[in-house]
Amino acid sequence: MPTTSRWSSRSRSDGMTGPRILIVDDDAFIRRPLEVLLRREGFEIDLAGDGDACLTAMEQARPDLVCMDIMMPGRDGFSACEEIRRRPHLAGTPVIFLSAKGQDADIVRGTELGAAGFVAKPYSPAELVRKIREVLAVDTAHGGNA
Repeated sequence: MPTTSRWSSRSRSDGMTGPRILIVDDDAFIRRPLEVLLRREGFEIDLAGDGDACLTAMEQARPDLVCMDIMMPGRDGFSACEEIRRRPHLAGTPVIFLSAKGQDADIVRGTELGAAGFVAKPYSPAELVRKIREVLAVDTAHGGNA
């Protein structure tokens, strides 16, 4: 039986129904190309510049997935992920870390925090899109975060 996407029935004021992804990175030169790439792939995009802005955006927009850098000023990606997992209404939101911090210890820590994936910078756009689609498909098959 086909899986029904949790975002297919969302009512949006802009009429769009694609998965909503929150991109969190302190560098606008990284956020902007990611935004263009993922919009072109049919995703709805929200942006945040640090971990605190991520949490605020999540409360407002309830994204289907968060694609987040680790090293950011203020609240870093690990800390933001910990806080996401503490909030019951956000805890099921998949997080993919997109970071230059690709050492084994960083990947292990992200996994321990419940990250759905880790993509190292510099990244292949095709690899990132594949990972996002893979995580969304698995998350949808398991009932999503709603």
